[in-house]
Amino acid sequence: MSETASGSRAGSRVGRYLLKRLLGHGTTGEVYEAVDTQKDRTAALKLLAPALGGKPSFREWLQREALVVGRVQEPHVVPVRDYGELDGQVFIDMPLVAGADLAALLKRNGALPPSRAVNVVWQAASALDAAHSVGVIHRGVKPRNILLTSDDFVYLVDFGLAGAPGADAADAENAGARWKYAAPELFSGSDFGPAVDVYALACVLYQCLTGSPPYRADSLKMLANAHQTKPIPRPSLAGATIPAALDEVVAKGMAKDPQRRYANAAELATAAYQALSAPDQHRTLQIYEASQQSTPPLIEEPQPSAPPVVATEVAA
Repeated sequence: MSETASGSRAGSRVGRYLLKRLLGHGTTGEVYEAVDTQKDRTAALKLLAPALGGKPSFREWLQREALVVGRVQEPHVVPVRDYGELDGQVFIDMPLVAGADLAALLKRNGALPPSRAVNVVWQAASALDAAHSVGVIHRGVKPRNILLTSDDFVYLVDFGLAGAPGADAADAENAGARWKYAAPELFSGSDFGPAVDVYALACVLYQCLTGSPPYRADSLKMLANAHQTKPIPRPSLAGATIPAALDEVVAKGMAKDPQRRYANAAELATAAYQALSAPDQHRTLQIYEASQQSTPPLIEEPQPSAPPVVATEVAA
């Protein structure tokens, strides 16, 4: 468990896991590419910081949440394979995904073409609706929790972690990032349901199309005010290639009143697809079909190929 001079534990062990490479770190912990030496498989191993993992309330929550999230069986969901404590370290074991998170992609390349943006939302919507069907609300839908492979197959990760007790206090920076996509009812403390994920996915659609989240603010209070009272921005104003019909899709998906949003994520994705021009609809279908045909299995065995990248919501 001792750290190297660089601060990474790579090369050391945590129980049965050999830590190969640090993928991300932050105030809530670290994420490593690791090998489960008992099962001889590669893992994205999240090691929770003592300030979070040491809390009994968090451990109880983690056990409950893992059991609930385990019911979500959908190709676009990265599951929790194992969790617990080893060598005094609370861990979460997930399959390693070869790809990049959407936030990194947008930062590197800027806004996506409408056809590609809608494909991302389409596949993420499948994951959300599968979760909602078994009573799981994500609460943390944002670009960093959406992974894309080289063929644009989409995975959604970190179900439920946004609601972990003490998570926001342990990582205020990432909590602030999450609030950029938070529905108004989350700021007001009102009861909430799956509509908060529909709202967040509409925010992600806006950012895919424009390169920026829908609202910018210097403080959480200002951000809360924007989501609750400010007019919903129109993505078509950001570029001539964005159909004006997508303004209505984003507006309904981000409606202040959850009852006025799309009934589910699939409805949002379908409306976004229908708002595209005929050529872009064709391109969306091409991207989608190619990604599904190449559906890469989640990495289970040690791989000698190029290093994969995973989302690091717990750690980054």
